[in-house]
Amino acid sequence: MRYVRCRVFLGFFETEFYVIVDESAAFVSRENVRVERAPVPDKSVDGEVLVYVVQEEKDRTLVQLPGEVAVGGLRTWVPTAALIAA
Repeated sequence: MRYVRCRVFLGFFETEFYVIVDESAAFVSRENVRVERAPVPDKSVDGEVLVYVVQEEKDRTLVQLPGEVAVGGLRTWVPTAALIAA
């Protein structure tokens, strides 16, 4: 597993964040998200979300978000350079 950069918003519940990675968005447990400071209502922050690597190609990697899908799907392609070691 690795992390990928994302935008982080508050979720509906105290135990989750709403994260956006490229064109996909999901509600993810806070345990799977790293942020320097927590987002506040209507304000997002930069963060990193734990992802599962599904497929790797030369310059891009298919990853799966560990949560409940909100927009798009749980899987999305990201540049391989955007991945961060867990």
